[in-house]
Parts: sequence; C-alpha cells; structure tokens
Amino acid sequence: MTVRRDLPIWLGFIGGIVVVLNTFFDSAFLREATKRVLEWRVIMAAVALALGGGNMLRIHWKTIAGKRRNWVNSAILISAMTIVFLMGITGGTKTQEYSWMFNNMYSPLGATVFSLNAFYLASACYRAFRMRNGPAAVLLVAGTLVIFGKVGIGAMMWSRFPAISDWIMNVPNSAAMRGMSMGAALGMVGVSLRVVLGLERGHLGGAQ
Repeated sequence: MTVRRDLPIWLGFIGGIVVVLNTFFDSAFLREATKRVLEWRVIMAAVALALGGGNMLRIHWKTIAGKRRNWVNSAILISAMTIVFLMGITGGTKTQEYSWMFNNMYSPLGATVFSLNAFYLASACYRAFRMRNGPAAVLLVAGTLVIFGKVGIGAMMWSRFPAISDWIMNVPNSAAMRGMSMGAALGMVGVSLRVVLGLERGHLGGAQ
C-alpha cells in the first residue's frame, strides 16, 4: 500500500459515499459533511485552474523564449491573460475597464469563432445527407423537412411544412434525445461508482 496510489482512492471513496448517503438519508452529520466535501471541491477546482493557468504560461513562455513558430501569438496570449488577471484582481470584474474589454474584445472574438461553426456544420450536413443507404435516406428526408419548416420560404411553398417540422422535432427527435440522455446518465452513474469504489483509476495518471 502506497500513499500516492491509495490515498486518492480512499479520499474519492469517502467523499463519494458521503454525498450519496446524504441524498437518501436525512442526517445533520451527513448534511454538514456533504457541505464540507462540496466546499473542498470548489477549492480543488480553483487549485486545478491555477495549475492549468501556470502550465499554459510555462508552455507559451518557452515558445517565446525559443522564438519558435507563431511565438508572437503566444506573446499576445500571455499579455492579454496577464492584463485581464491583474485587472480582475485589483479592481474586480465590475469595473468599466474590465467590462469594456469583455464586451468589445472577448465577446466579438467569441462570436467570430462560433460563427465559423456554420461552415463546418454545412460541410458535415453535406457529408451526412448523402443518400448511401436506408438510414441516410431517412436522415436526408427528415433534415430536409425540418429545414423547409424552419425557413420562411418553406411555409410559402407549402403551409404544412412548419407543422411537419414541429412534429419531427417534438416526437421522434425528443424521443431520441431522451434516450441518449438516459444512456449518458446511466454511463455517468456507472463511471461514478467505479471511481468511488476504486475500480476506475485512469484519472490518477501515473499513480495507478
């Protein structure tokens, strides 16, 4: 038994069991213990965020020091990160300068990057809608009906397009999404139980 390998497993087991028991049993001790566990979760998340930021600074600083390819982008990233961090620490996130940077720099850049998804989505739809077999044909027909039901020209061509589109979205699509959500929830429960019981150790990295 080694501390490096077994201590994280026992901590995960104790924390997980406490939170699970608090869900099913009404106990002042469990409520207080769960509160402390959740508080430590927030602290550990903050530590992980700090480690991630420090690691990113270290990697990009090496790129700048070695004048590697695209080192200017690394310099811009570090400068922007440092400026925003200092502004948030000294003045808070409600100052006029911080809000100006967020609204006039971060938000437009985020919208620009997000808008690029439209081109990737169009390319993905073109590849997915090629009618190579039966399921692809069903996907093509359903996608076409939904598209015509959501755009104005579709209702002008046939007044039933919007109703058909709504039915596809509310009935078959909702049923499929709920099935996927239930499957994902069961998978999450299974992985959580494996972590709590110490059977899943991939998150420990080299401490397995």
